[in-house]
Amino acid sequence: MKISKFKAGVFQSKNNGKHHEYQCFLPNGINHTFEVGNNNLQVQLEKSIHLLGELNAMTRLVPNIDLFIMSFISNEATLSSKIEGTQTEIEDSFKKEEGIKIEQRDDWLEVTLYINAVRSAINNLNKLPICMRLIQQAHATLLSSGRGKQKLSGEFRTSQNWIGGSSIQNADFIPPHQDDVYELMSDLEKFLNNKIAIPKIIKIAIIHYQFETIHPFCDGNGRIGRMLIPLYLVDKKLLSKPLLYMSAFFEANKDEYYQRLMQVRMKDDLLGWLLFFLKGVEITTKHSVGVLIETLEPKESLSEKIQEKTGS
Repeated sequence: MKISKFKAGVFQSKNNGKHHEYQCFLPNGINHTFEVGNNNLQVQLEKSIHLLGELNAMTRLVPNIDLFIMSFISNEATLSSKIEGTQTEIEDSFKKEEGIKIEQRDDWLEVTLYINAVRSAINNLNKLPICMRLIQQAHATLLSSGRGKQKLSGEFRTSQNWIGGSSIQNADFIPPHQDDVYELMSDLEKFLNNKIAIPKIIKIAIIHYQFETIHPFCDGNGRIGRMLIPLYLVDKKLLSKPLLYMSAFFEANKDEYYQRLMQVRMKDDLLGWLLFFLKGVEITTKHSVGVLIETLEPKESLSEKIQEKTGS
């Protein structure tokens, strides 16, 4: 299928049992071919692939790369949770619970659980491909305690959810009905692991869009959806280490992020979403490469740069 011919899905009328009708969105399945075609997309794709190659090469040069991975995961956990409304700073993620103020412990716990979920999912890639089971296990860890523990941790939702607004009547977007979730996630799982020749960065961009559109859990969908990006790149061997985390880009461009997702649903604008996502890969990968390069510079040079920036 040409990307320009993509049809996102249809809106369906449903009743919430209180004689209130609402329109939820039923996305079409994605387990089929996608032809890149567009020149601008091809150029952006080549940039992203080249930069991911650079980032992958850096993992072999930087000593103690696992320490940097932990730092990257902690930063991602903080930013990804911040998108959902938490206020924890990255330095807090390295502290023990007793070192956190009581009024900040709920936020700290959410970040800590995110870190645990990423680490356990990475370890599980040694035993499982990315599949519904792995996704549900990560979700179970993410919502194992704290504010989300009563929200069906590790299980797909059994009720209608919505995004934005105080109720289903004034929601910004209503995902598919709960009866359609399993079939849609099954289609997503097949797409994750099929052998169809699609550039893998294009593929994970489509996967992220589809996952966020299905919104299969009662809570934690945004965090799990963002977590899928580095997991997929590692699982499919584009990266040997999980070093690409896009929450900083999504947070910095939050309005456009949500707008691009909605434009796919409302106007079938998959191309606009893909260009936005690949630009995010470019910006994020450049930043990650820069961070790792600094670790290879002579200590004196790095010290001088710090003094210049701080004026000390």
